[in-house]
Amino acid sequence: MSKTLRTRPGWILPLAGTVLLALYISMPEVQERVLGLLFPSTGTYTHSRLNLLQMSLDHLIITTLATGISFFIGLGLGILVTRRAGKDFLSLVTRLSALVQTLPPSAVIILAFPFLGFGWAPTLAALFLYSLFPVMGNTILGFQTVDPGVMDAARGLGMAEAQALRIVEFPMAAPYILTGLRHAFILNLATAAIGAVIGAGGLGVIIMSGLTLQNSALVFSGTLVITGFALLGEYIFGLIPTPRPPQGQSAP
Repeated sequence: MSKTLRTRPGWILPLAGTVLLALYISMPEVQERVLGLLFPSTGTYTHSRLNLLQMSLDHLIITTLATGISFFIGLGLGILVTRRAGKDFLSLVTRLSALVQTLPPSAVIILAFPFLGFGWAPTLAALFLYSLFPVMGNTILGFQTVDPGVMDAARGLGMAEAQALRIVEFPMAAPYILTGLRHAFILNLATAAIGAVIGAGGLGVIIMSGLTLQNSALVFSGTLVITGFALLGEYIFGLIPTPRPPQGQSAP
């Protein structure tokens, strides 16, 4: 069997899932048809004021924005505390980040509410703090697993610290960093639904409405789209190429 035929099923399923998810999100009649089959006794299958497409876009925007901020700050902190000049702060930064992780997302949103007010800002702050640890923790782990012998060889070749970081360390740590970024995105994707309680919008709106109205179809509809985004995100992250670690250095 040719290589093309062997790899084709790996593309067909994600592509079909993406098309079906897009049709479901963008077409209310599809939502009513699907939910009508699953919940025939429920009369209401769509939100009374907002459409699912707008809620999905709001959800993706705040999730992507929070994950992006966490990635750049977490990556920078991870690199900083694994350098000679920043090693004294490694324990402090790790403990602070772990402390934030022990707080439930709803508590972080409530704590941010008096300072940032009503809307998306406190939700963005909560998602950023909550997803910072996966990125920073995996960045630190990635750099700590670099073989000291490889670094000695890099210095022996006359590389400066910045050159060794770019050419040697970062490629070795890249699989760990990508794993942290993937965890942060999936974590934010699920957690962003809580932001609906303070007016952040997103798919939490239809889920909260379903819980309030005891409408299982609305709850299922929002959860279905979040699950679809999570599966699609996992697949996309799996397509991102990472630098190949040198021999003897395994990916996570």
